[in-house]
Amino acid sequence: AIELDLNSFPRGAKTSKQCTLEMVTNEAELPMISIFKQKRVKGWWPFVARDENDELEVTGKVEAELHLLTAEEAEKSPAGLARNEPD
Repeated sequence: AIELDLNSFPRGAKTSKQCTLEMVTNEAELPMISIFKQKRVKGWWPFVARDENDELEVTGKVEAELHLLTAEEAEKSPAGLARNEPD
């Protein structure tokens, strides 16, 4: 699972290779961003889970692009209708 506090979460890694467990465990040392200030964020974030020894491990990675829209902007481009065809 991954949980992002939209007021303050680590900036996404630029590549999958740079997306590591340290993004979750060393949050104090990483640049933090707020989607409410930046409006658009793109990057890679790790999915983490506890293993049988109760230690965190990366179980996957997700590349995401987040856009914060006003209600008017969202009504003009409903989800699905404004998207390009899949590659």
